[in-house]
Amino acid sequence: MSPHKALPALALAALLTVALPGSAQAADPTGFAATGFTATLGGTIQITEARAAYPTGPVRADVSSARFSSLGTVAGIYAVTGEHRTGGTAAEAGVASTELDFTAATLSTGSVSARCVTEPDSAPTARVRVHDAVVAVPESARINVTGNPQPNTTLQLPGGLGQIVLNEQVTGADGSLTVNALRLTLGEGAGNLAGDVVIGSATCPSLVPPPEEEEEEIEEVEEAAEEEAVVEEGVLISVAEDADAGHGVKDVVFDVVDERGALIDTCTTDASGRCGVAFVPGDRTYYACVSQTPAGYGMPAPDEVCDGPYRVAPGAEVTIHEPFPLLRAETGTETGTEAEAEAEAGTLPASAER
Repeated sequence: MSPHKALPALALAALLTVALPGSAQAADPTGFAATGFTATLGGTIQITEARAAYPTGPVRADVSSARFSSLGTVAGIYAVTGEHRTGGTAAEAGVASTELDFTAATLSTGSVSARCVTEPDSAPTARVRVHDAVVAVPESARINVTGNPQPNTTLQLPGGLGQIVLNEQVTGADGSLTVNALRLTLGEGAGNLAGDVVIGSATCPSLVPPPEEEEEEIEEVEEAAEEEAVVEEGVLISVAEDADAGHGVKDVVFDVVDERGALIDTCTTDASGRCGVAFVPGDRTYYACVSQTPAGYGMPAPDEVCDGPYRVAPGAEVTIHEPFPLLRAETGTETGTEAEAEAEAGTLPASAER
């Protein structure tokens, strides 16, 4: 099997670039905003750290570490807005880690981020990443979250204490989209610390053109009615197997990206170790990349997390040439969260298309 290749740093580490207002770019869309961390507790505590907006500015804000009295510390708070390498505009915000104690509950996290992107003439899309988030209620419950939660995933805390909402998505009347990576809401049981904590909030407007006004006078056109063109989707099928036993591995998350590193969609393998991403292919090549492995398995080496390039034709199903062989974690292979940053720093292969 030819080595799987790592995704380019251009695609992941630098997908979002800051474009200062007035620079020589296409017409600037407006209404992009991001906030790294906010807390509204007990009616007296109001905290906002790291805010950015595009194009009005500041387009980026960073806070290395912030300690909030007896509550605890949040590190690596950031917010960034600007032009996206795929041609759209984006907003992203999050933190590197969190350690907070609300007495009735504690919240600790690794890196947490929310990102939204609006391509020209399109509605906004969003993605959330949550690493090692733990909400603990003393002597009662402990909730652990890692991965890419589905939109508006809601988890209730015991005893009516409150709830956690992951990948909270709110669409405005104007079509704008606000995505909050993690919202912790504490009710009356938290006493004078009842309220909301939001980690990573990004807002992107809709750039869908308004419908054209109907002309008062309708011109007669003698043309035959044309049937709507049927757009066929292609499918790229990814496969993962146990490197020693040779059977499929369930719950492996694959990202399908194009040659520029733009995410097409993700899928999760079934018991056979297979999953597919259906999309309308363009005149470009595509890669299948392991982005997360289940418990007990390590990530592939940084230079083997992606396989490709593949061409996918409309109506065709393309399966990667050979399965990704996953090693058991105890063999010393890196876990998904440990290898992710290294995988994102690699480069797409310059080999010929398959």
